[in-house]
Parts: sequence; structure tokens; C-alpha cells
Amino acid sequence: MNCTAPMQPRFLVRKGSTDWMVYDRQRKGAAQLNDYSLAEKLTKEQAEQIKQRLATWNPQPA
Repeated sequence: MNCTAPMQPRFLVRKGSTDWMVYDRQRKGAAQLNDYSLAEKLTKEQAEQIKQRLATWNPQPA
């Protein structure tokens, strides 16, 4: 019997106090984009789009 916990995604969309952000579990903070800016102070739609792009560029190890 294999009792391993299910793999959690690296990136998730979180609501801040007023805006949305893409949280990176490895960095333990806002996800860092290619231009070194942080994925924060976004609309929910922007955050969801960025999360999808980051998940495609940074696949989870098998």
C-alpha cells in the first residue's frame, strides 16, 4: 500500500487584502515573473492567466 500525500500544485491564486496574487509554494511568496516582477496586485482573471502560464513553464516533477 502506497501512503504518500497527493502532490500539491506549485502555484495557486490567492486573495490578498484588496487584490489577487499568484503564490509560489517553493518561494513561499508571490511568484516571480521573467522580468523579475512579482505576480501580485492583480485582478483575479490576470492571476489565473499567469498561474496557467507558470504551471506550463514549470511542470511538477513526476
